[in-house]
Amino acid sequence: MYLMYVDESGDPGNYISEPGRINSRHFILSGLILPISDWNRCLERLKNLRAALREQFGLLVRTEVHSVELIRIHRMTAYSKIRKTQRLKLLETYISALPNIFSTGKIINICYDKQKISHEGFIDYSDKAWNRLLQRYDTFLKHENAQGIVIPDTTNEMQIAKLLRKMRVFNPIPSHFGGSYQRLTDSIVEDPFLRESSQSYFIQSVDVIAHCLYRKEFQKTSLRKYNVHKYFNYLEPILLKQASLEDECGIVRK
Repeated sequence: MYLMYVDESGDPGNYISEPGRINSRHFILSGLILPISDWNRCLERLKNLRAALREQFGLLVRTEVHSVELIRIHRMTAYSKIRKTQRLKLLETYISALPNIFSTGKIINICYDKQKISHEGFIDYSDKAWNRLLQRYDTFLKHENAQGIVIPDTTNEMQIAKLLRKMRVFNPIPSHFGGSYQRLTDSIVEDPFLRESSQSYFIQSVDVIAHCLYRKEFQKTSLRKYNVHKYFNYLEPILLKQASLEDECGIVRK
């Protein structure tokens, strides 16, 4: 049995850049897969990481790790006691530890640049990204001859549940030879179980993954001197590169 924790970066709507109407250019969905047999071991490693972050940076173990706030504080006053250079070092320390913490895990990433791709016949980019993520997760589970559960951050619960239920009975996959074939998404059991990120070190870890992918794909000049755009590279050992053979990191882009 496997678990997949999921978090996102960006908003699901069409890209808009107008005064007073700004939607993100990107939508990213990241899934962290781990065998349930390793869950307790991973939790202990996460607790050890949080203890180390407390000692090095003064971040309390009960304070949520929220990547966008580490880079620029908007509402998390707990971060105000930590200098920006230290907050970025904290983020780097966190993501660099993940391959060791989740040594038996794999990461699937969906990344859409809305200026280059549409959400086709789906409701929005979230719907399309979830379709691709669930397909890849199901393929992984079939390869492992296993079943799995999905645990996302609090999001549009019914939209995801309806999509998964539909994919269990109707899931056409485009064929390289033209047309499509049915590959039912039947290795994922139950509807997704939602978790508050503030209550889960695992969801917070996926937040770090998704946001660092965003910083790699959509680089900001002011952050380049801190090498934030390179943080995602730490994850290379545990990326599920089979998720997309068209990308060197296995990132699904269409």
